[in-house]
Amino acid sequence: MAVSEIYIKLVVGFPDDQKVRALARFGAPDAGLARDLYVQMVLFCKDNLTDGFVPAEQIGLLVYPLDAEHGNQLAKQLASVGLTNEVTNGEAQGWQVLAYLKRNPSREQIDELSKVRAEAGRAGGRKSRKPSGQRTSKATRKQVANQPAGNLPPRDRDIDIDIDASNEASNSAESGGRHAVADALAAAFWDRHKASTAQPFLGVRQVIRTAIANGLARNDVARALDNLARSGIAISGGSITNAIRDLRANGSAASTLPPGVSPREEHRFRR
Repeated sequence: MAVSEIYIKLVVGFPDDQKVRALARFGAPDAGLARDLYVQMVLFCKDNLTDGFVPAEQIGLLVYPLDAEHGNQLAKQLASVGLTNEVTNGEAQGWQVLAYLKRNPSREQIDELSKVRAEAGRAGGRKSRKPSGQRTSKATRKQVANQPAGNLPPRDRDIDIDIDASNEASNSAESGGRHAVADALAAAFWDRHKASTAQPFLGVRQVIRTAIANGLARNDVARALDNLARSGIAISGGSITNAIRDLRANGSAASTLPPGVSPREEHRFRR
């Protein structure tokens, strides 16, 4: 799969949708041509991040080698069965694909996801960098609480770590570190399961942020998310907690780790 490839969500029952079947009233070949134009319109929207809007002048290009007049006729047929609406977007005349945002992320959501991935990448880079000549030593519980966000591991609900509540800088860094972990999990989840979930990315990310902020372990949350996606269960705080409980009951959840353990060292505690 090429990195630059872009995909749309199209339910396998699309040809049997009531509105699509209603195109049959226009007979052959227009019913099939209108259905093909609808797919072309959705592809255009995803490629150009138009949130479902197709400019009127684009229709002639989408129906090629048909002529533009025939394309406009097909576009009106799509509107007549409720698949599109003729609209004005600013000063541009065109067509709005009505179900586009129901199954595809908006431009705003895609931009936000890009920012999340970029921030997660920067956080990972900061975490991996280490000044030359720096000595490694075992951190005390107090040192773990006050270290920079990039070095903080996610905490399991059962682990008690001493934190100086009056140290606002430390608390702020800790929050940033947890957000970075949560955002990386959200981005990874979205890459794997966006085609099978109807939930918006920003909503999923907020649920994951809350789970991490409440002290759930990173690996537990990741496994729970995969299980929920495969089961078709909506992502929520309650469903993540229940999934982790089930995983632990089956002996497949991540075990509790001591504070201050980096991801690179986790394997030592899972033997």
